[in-house]
Amino acid sequence: MLLLAGAAAYRALRVWDAATTELVQSKDTAIALEQALSVVRDAETGQRGFLLTQRADYLEPYEAALTQLERRVTRLAELLQDDSAAQSQLAALRAAIANKTADMVRTIELERAGSHEAALDVVRTGEGKQSMDTVRSVIETMEAKEQAEIAAQVTAENRARLATSRSVLLLTALAILILGVLVYVTRHAGARLRESEQRLSTTLHSIGDAVVATDDDGFVNLMNPVAEQLTGWPARSAQGKHLDEVFRIVNEQTRATVESPVAKVLREGEIVGLANHTLLLRRDGTETPIEDSAAPIVDPGGPTLGVVLVFRDATSARAAERALREADRRKDEFLAVLAHELRNPLAPIRQAAVIARTAGASEAQVRWSHDVIDRQVGHMARLLDDLLDVSRITRGTLEVRRSRVDLSSIVEGAIEMARPLIDARRHALHVDLPAEPLTLDADPLRIAQVLGNLLTNAAKYTEPGGNIRLVARRDGAEVVVRVADNGVGLTTESLARIFEMFVQIAPPLERTEGGLGIGLALAKGLVQLHGGSIEAQSAGVGQGTELTVRLPLARAGARVESPPTARASAARAASGLRIVVADDNRDAAKSLAALLQLYGHRVEVTHDGEDALEALERHRPALALLDIGMPKLNGYEVARRVRAETWGRATKLVAVTGWGQDNDRDRAIAAGFDDHWVKPIEPDAALALCAQIARTTLH
Repeated sequence: MLLLAGAAAYRALRVWDAATTELVQSKDTAIALEQALSVVRDAETGQRGFLLTQRADYLEPYEAALTQLERRVTRLAELLQDDSAAQSQLAALRAAIANKTADMVRTIELERAGSHEAALDVVRTGEGKQSMDTVRSVIETMEAKEQAEIAAQVTAENRARLATSRSVLLLTALAILILGVLVYVTRHAGARLRESEQRLSTTLHSIGDAVVATDDDGFVNLMNPVAEQLTGWPARSAQGKHLDEVFRIVNEQTRATVESPVAKVLREGEIVGLANHTLLLRRDGTETPIEDSAAPIVDPGGPTLGVVLVFRDATSARAAERALREADRRKDEFLAVLAHELRNPLAPIRQAAVIARTAGASEAQVRWSHDVIDRQVGHMARLLDDLLDVSRITRGTLEVRRSRVDLSSIVEGAIEMARPLIDARRHALHVDLPAEPLTLDADPLRIAQVLGNLLTNAAKYTEPGGNIRLVARRDGAEVVVRVADNGVGLTTESLARIFEMFVQIAPPLERTEGGLGIGLALAKGLVQLHGGSIEAQSAGVGQGTELTVRLPLARAGARVESPPTARASAARAASGLRIVVADDNRDAAKSLAALLQLYGHRVEVTHDGEDALEALERHRPALALLDIGMPKLNGYEVARRVRAETWGRATKLVAVTGWGQDNDRDRAIAAGFDDHWVKPIEPDAALALCAQIARTTLH
């Protein structure tokens, strides 16, 4: 029976392994398809940038993408070499990529030859778009096939896992049964008792799991070395004690005492399967996550003679499970935050562009629109640059260009980066540098980026009118730079995670300062590349934060260079409506208000939830366009309070936000909003809604 059960377990494991292998290959293929599409997009982005700007540096991502492209396609061919059905699709993909590549090469060669209009004519033919659409279509078809295969393989893997678990349980039950027989023999064979005990001891010592055997009253008869190690009880000390004294277990989540499986077996006389989320309390009070099971020792035709308890250390398994859940949660949260942060700048860009090309716009409005676009594009570029830098640090490909540079010039560059935000929030910045020059052998722009990031964070998370200090001192062969503020501060838990990649300390809806949560991870990576360290300290929430950077000083005798600063490197409504626009992104709020004002509407602009609620009560507008993630009161709370008032029922409430999931829309409607718009909104849709409200008001 053991051989048959072992053969069944072996076969189930083989099936599980095969299903897992196929699942991994399908996932690798799906990833390779997405990477191939991403490389083609990168090449197209570089081509477009070069054609629009005639700047050669735009060709760097284009050429890098072309270099990777064949490698990506070759990787796809390797993954699909055993899939005859996918060969025709792979051939179609190669042809589509070749067509797209030829189109990009032709336009770039024309541009390089000075034929700018000829290159644009090629673009206007739409051939490049058609070939790109073909590439995307083929990849989407192949991805759909892989996703279907992944679903099928997951099902097969789950079935194989279940079969394996059943086989293992069968083996365990058979092993427990054998142990029960041995215990029975020891009680009924006087002359063979010592020999049987020796054999049983040998068996228990060879089992990798912990095993404890009890009598029919639950008192310990014997235990193997693994059980001794896990419980902290020597076998001699445990023998004769009740199992509840030796084997104490609690629920991992509730901390409530859990009944041992032995008690249940003695009560019901049946095998109790593996239990999860249980903690074993060792004799010294320490805790160990375990999985346990138990089976009765039965005298044929007679009563239960005792119970065999089997358990194992589950620390590694549960840690791996928690790590997977945390990684999955952080991935989903990061993707949502990334989408939000990239949508936010698009709103003022689109609105400013509409204002700039409107015939009635003044020169000052056009100039302001250009400034908004430039500022928001710069914000997006910084987000993307940070992402790329983090990726390079993770892969070990980020290069630092070291030179001998004085710390004071680096600090000047960092202050220049953070100065606009510091001044906008009316902070007082105190800089304290030693009189003696401190020379670093470092990449000045990267270290300025680190210190600028710390100053910007201090400015963001300190209430307006706060104090920020930057102090530098020599400490032996190192320079120590401290950036301290009197801002919101950090909890002990937040301090432990603040430098982790993509970690958001506050829930996304409560984040009002923007960013992807990678700034400090990037700073840590850059400092470590220079052989230094960075750490954070805070006395708690509301007590401010201090970040300390340590960097090695350069050896004396070399010429010091001054680095460049960071900046060097629808139809008009029949009558005007009263409208309230609320958004903590000032550019977004002001550009949307300016657009509505051009069409005769009277607009009140606010930047936080409390001001928005006050403006709504004071003006009682026909329409309110409210951001969700505002400080003081979020958009949902504002909507709920407005709808609770009699005067608020006549106002059209529209949520304007970067959060665009179905549950976000449902939550907005439940809070009292009439509609939910995802940034960037369509200006024509906003004007059409105003016209519709105006017509309804007139009738």
